[in-house]
Amino acid sequence: MKRKVACLLCAVLTVSAVFAGCGNSKGDSEGDSKSASKESDGTKWASTDETFNPLEEEDAITFEELREKAGDIAASDKEFSFAGNVKAFENVVWQEIANGYEGFAKDAEAAGRKLTVDTTSPMGEDDEEGQLSILKDQVRQGVNAVLLSPISDANCLPGIEAAHDADIPVFAVNNEFNGADMFVGPNSLEQGQIAAEWVNEKIGGKGEVAIVMGMAKTGVTRNRTEGFEGWFKENNKDVEVVAKQNADWDRSKAKDVAATFLKTYPDLKAIFCNNDVMALGVVEAVKEANLELNKDIYVVGCDGQSEAYDSIRAGEMAATIDSFPYYEGYMAAEVCYRWMIGQEVPRVVFTPSKMLDSENVDNTAEENLGWENPAFE
Repeated sequence: MKRKVACLLCAVLTVSAVFAGCGNSKGDSEGDSKSASKESDGTKWASTDETFNPLEEEDAITFEELREKAGDIAASDKEFSFAGNVKAFENVVWQEIANGYEGFAKDAEAAGRKLTVDTTSPMGEDDEEGQLSILKDQVRQGVNAVLLSPISDANCLPGIEAAHDADIPVFAVNNEFNGADMFVGPNSLEQGQIAAEWVNEKIGGKGEVAIVMGMAKTGVTRNRTEGFEGWFKENNKDVEVVAKQNADWDRSKAKDVAATFLKTYPDLKAIFCNNDVMALGVVEAVKEANLELNKDIYVVGCDGQSEAYDSIRAGEMAATIDSFPYYEGYMAAEVCYRWMIGQEVPRVVFTPSKMLDSENVDNTAEENLGWENPAFE
């Protein structure tokens, strides 16, 4: 099912169709009243001036609950074109999320539906202006919906406003941002808590630990960090978070940060990293410090990258909180499609996460998820 999405700086997206009796990006008449709508204040879409925190949405549900509640994907003969916009294909997580978008589109096509999804990214995870430029171009092409994972909380705000002006809904995938009409992705606070509980057990409930954080201006960084710290504050104060520092999702920076941690705190028992890329850099620092991985110190990542899997198999990284990026993308496209055809969907849908270590790393993603393809009417 997986096929690589072409890595284009600016993919030309073809508008498949215009909604009958609506703007080119609204759902069916039933869908117009769903949670992306803001009729109470006279606007259709979420405001970029209002703080959006998925963890505060009272009607948030899990993807499994959504499928159970919504049932089969309803029949529809409408044609849709979605634009995917991810942080950077150089990170395999974003490539896999894009592959997941395409995977759902292909399954929908096989079921007789009319859907295309074209995904692109900027040159790197620090190319904020490039990502905004791509988003503006996608809006000008007139797609029906945007699946967006911005580099920072604010770099895409002008493009989001342009999308709303063009009557195009914007779905947040993986990380939230102001102006997102809906959110599909993991509960990042919970991911930090999962990591903390696992670390607590491995180190015997006592000792010093540290955190290598992603970019400071992203909700995922804040939530994963807060979840990890907060778990120990609430459950076991015998484990102390003695250091935390941003490494901006960068492997080399994470290695340097970890090297400093290890010199400053020689009794560190574990380092939690906000993503796998940084965890792999931390592993390098631990090796150079002549410490024994998974005995002297544990390194835990987050995302479930294939290289992290290999590192765990090799006895280096201890674990990763897998968010199953291919299926995360697949689920996001499915949720978007369900909303577009008028099925009832809440504003926040959480996708699953699971701790993977040496005991279950060799299971397939489908086994770890209990995955089943959707049913189409």
